[in-house]
Amino acid sequence: MRLNLSSLRARLAFLLVLIMLPIFVLMLQNAVEARKQEARHMQAAALRLARLVLLEQREMIAGARQLLPGLAQLPNVRSVAAGAACHRDLAGLLEQYPYYANFGVSNTDGLMRCSAVPMAAPVHIGDRDYFRRALETGDFAIGSYQIGRLTGKSAINLGYPLRDAQGRIDGVVFAALDLAWLSRKLTGISLPTGTTVTILDANGSVLAHQPDPEQWFGRSVRDAPFAQLILAHGTEGTAESIDAAGVPRLYAFTPLHTGDADSAYVSVGIPRDLAYAELDAQFKRNLLVLLLIAIVASIVACIGSHVFVLHPLRILADASERLGNGDLSARAGLQQKSGVFVQLAQVFDQMAESLQLRHAQADAQDQELRRINRALQTLSAGNHALVRAVDEPSLLQEMCRVAVEIGGYRMAWVGYAEHDDQQRVRPVAQAGIDANLLASLRISWASTGQVNEPVGTAIRTGYPYVAHKLQTDPQYRIWHEIARGQGIRSLASLPLRVGQEVLGVITVCSEDRDAFNAQELERLLEMTEDLAYGIATLRTGVENVAAQATILRLAYYDTLTGLPNHASLQDWLNCRVNEPQSQHHAFAMLLFDLNRLRDINDTLGFEAGNTVIKESGQRISQASGQGVFIARMRGDEFAVVLPEADADRARQVALDILKILNESIIVDDFSLVVSASVGIVLFPDHGTDAEQLIRHADVAMQMAKVSGNMCSMYSAGQDSEKKHHLALASDLHRALDNDGLELYFQPKIAMQSGCVSGFEALARWRHEVHGMISPDEFIPLAERTGIIRPLTDWVLETALRQSRAWWQAGIRLPIAVNLSTCDLQDAQLLDRIEGWYASGLVVEGMLELEITESAIMADPAGALEVLTRIRALGIPLYIDDFGTGYSSLGYLKKLPVTAMKIDKSFVIDMMEDADSATIVRSTITLAHDLGIEVVAEGVEDASVWAQLKALGCDSAQGYYMGRPMPVAQVDLWLRESSWGMRDVPDAGQKKQTNR
Repeated sequence: MRLNLSSLRARLAFLLVLIMLPIFVLMLQNAVEARKQEARHMQAAALRLARLVLLEQREMIAGARQLLPGLAQLPNVRSVAAGAACHRDLAGLLEQYPYYANFGVSNTDGLMRCSAVPMAAPVHIGDRDYFRRALETGDFAIGSYQIGRLTGKSAINLGYPLRDAQGRIDGVVFAALDLAWLSRKLTGISLPTGTTVTILDANGSVLAHQPDPEQWFGRSVRDAPFAQLILAHGTEGTAESIDAAGVPRLYAFTPLHTGDADSAYVSVGIPRDLAYAELDAQFKRNLLVLLLIAIVASIVACIGSHVFVLHPLRILADASERLGNGDLSARAGLQQKSGVFVQLAQVFDQMAESLQLRHAQADAQDQELRRINRALQTLSAGNHALVRAVDEPSLLQEMCRVAVEIGGYRMAWVGYAEHDDQQRVRPVAQAGIDANLLASLRISWASTGQVNEPVGTAIRTGYPYVAHKLQTDPQYRIWHEIARGQGIRSLASLPLRVGQEVLGVITVCSEDRDAFNAQELERLLEMTEDLAYGIATLRTGVENVAAQATILRLAYYDTLTGLPNHASLQDWLNCRVNEPQSQHHAFAMLLFDLNRLRDINDTLGFEAGNTVIKESGQRISQASGQGVFIARMRGDEFAVVLPEADADRARQVALDILKILNESIIVDDFSLVVSASVGIVLFPDHGTDAEQLIRHADVAMQMAKVSGNMCSMYSAGQDSEKKHHLALASDLHRALDNDGLELYFQPKIAMQSGCVSGFEALARWRHEVHGMISPDEFIPLAERTGIIRPLTDWVLETALRQSRAWWQAGIRLPIAVNLSTCDLQDAQLLDRIEGWYASGLVVEGMLELEITESAIMADPAGALEVLTRIRALGIPLYIDDFGTGYSSLGYLKKLPVTAMKIDKSFVIDMMEDADSATIVRSTITLAHDLGIEVVAEGVEDASVWAQLKALGCDSAQGYYMGRPMPVAQVDLWLRESSWGMRDVPDAGQKKQTNR
């Protein structure tokens, strides 16, 4: 029987096809899966970029949320009649915030009344959703992306309501966030070639596009498949689609902003061909290898025999099937020494082994690349930090931040080696871990410390130390708790060497147990060397600059504050006023004088005063801004020169500085409030040379002190006004010496009985020329000129004598006297009160003292000590004007107070203003819970009286019951008023009878 070679070859060919088919299917399956993985990888990268854009926008909206409420408080923005001033302010603000396309203000009907961008014609924004939403909610509102009617730019509009003095909404202030920030944001981001970033509105119009933003802006791509997909999806997602130019892309998209009716979406598209290029090439190579194998197998089949074909083919088929099922360890394993099918099996085994090896290598390389990549990222970002570093602490902190946030390491910190007895390692910067937790390790670099402790070993040896198994290895036991809590498994401590000295280490921790191989460690060592170089450079620069500046500072700078001194200011002014065209370059000078510095020096010492001066200088510098000349003149005076500033700008800066100066300063556990007065002059309006400008600024500053306004602009008439206030202060002093003042008394009524329960003593001054001088004028004048202390003594003595006289007449009603901030700081006040007690002038229980809430909060610790001593004398204490000093009932509970007086500003409005009524009701309830009585001031009608009584208020004071009256009218009021006494005793009576 002849062997049918053709049939055999056909069968062998058929068998060969059956063998090669599973391999081809496996290759195809791997290729398809690889394409899917690559697509997911690319889409994930695109989605991260889309989210980055979304987060950037949210940060910008958050910034606007902080900016608009402050903008709504500007006088020119709030004023309907501001006009051009409002335009200028908004235009200036637009220059400071380049990410915004416009700022504007509109009335409640939507008509804009001012805008940073000029308006050629009236503009209405009543149809804008952010405008309507700001009016409806009365709060910050976010609109949708739209094309600005003034700017023609794509922007998101943000609105905030304006309120008038009564709290009613009378307009909306808005900001347009320019979408051009996207282009600036993407400029510094490395994107795959051909990647597009597109922002669409709900109509499918392009709001922004990278690249070629100008070509795509405003273009409608609604019909494009990718736009239809995004608009239909409506939420975050990924997909493969075709862009408007017909290019297939892998897309990731997310909503950028959602309004009531409109949405905006950001999408990132990566070309599909770019994503699959390497995979397609690999598939072609594998296909070529498979073709070669088929050719070899065909040759072997042709020249082989039936005996050596079937069995090898069966083995190959089985191995191929296993390989096709994903078993990369499958091998043919033929035992023959030679033969065509043996060679084919070897090729098959090599291919399977290659696939298995390449799969393992791919995993290992991926891990390796991730480690090296994060080390490179850390190195690159660290180099940027070195270039921008201005001082050593900020450089160290930035390096730690870079390692964690950019490098992706779990934790990074820098420790300096202390050369003390314990040789501790002091943490100086950290990221990814709490400083207290880090300090709890108490690491030492001494040789007697922990064996193989990474940080100490790196410092001692000067070589890097890499530690693995931090959570379990016994030699790293001090790290076990933190390693498990923070999720770290390995670390590298890298010495910071400057010259021959090891300053300390930077320690980088990773969640990867196999981190810090040779290549990764090499990059980190390079970063460490750069950091050490940066430290050395900064230290050298500091030393050189300090040496060169010492001589100049001694001559032209104040040694206490480091600011320019009086001589520097005069030189600066002389140069400015004498330069060519100086008349066309106006500037303003502000002269600040700190109040109460003398009292601080007398009470706490000159060191405390110096601390106040230095802190005040720092605050003035902080609040003045860039390009401003600041000098310490003399004592407690500071000068601020604002180039190219007009009167409005000068006043605004002055108010900003006064605000920050009014914040408390902690000195030796004392909380001090050091206010200031400021005088303003303008060049050339108020002077044409340095001496004249400084003198006129001093005059304006003195006027600010005398007037009590804190801020005064120089005018030619201020010299005479200053003389008037000085003369008035002299007259007040003379009036005290010659009994020129009079004491008035206003009754306090107990609400349950409806009877008088005491009086408040109030000083009145009838000037022989100017008539009755308001207490609001002469009391602040007395505080500023130091007359307040003798004035308080006069009021106390007069009230005590009147109380003694009433007592002897049988009228047992206590008299309350007010104490000021200066009185609380008067160290001799308690001695004088104790002296009156010893002399018998004080009738037990007939003297009450009232202290304003703001006076207490000026120095809470000092006030607590004084009030405790006063209360120990048996004198009841009242907190006056409660609600205006920003304290809390919880704090007041610490003070030995008997009662509090609710400020009349809340009481007067409580029948018409719900907020005031809530404050009064809550204050009464909380005060009673704390065991404190409540007195309401400013009761002017029966309805307020009735409401307060219903709320449980203890006492009241106001014009409804009785106005302040001289002592001669008190007896008549007591007899005839329905609030008075049933019978007023005669001088000989010893007992009173109340209703």
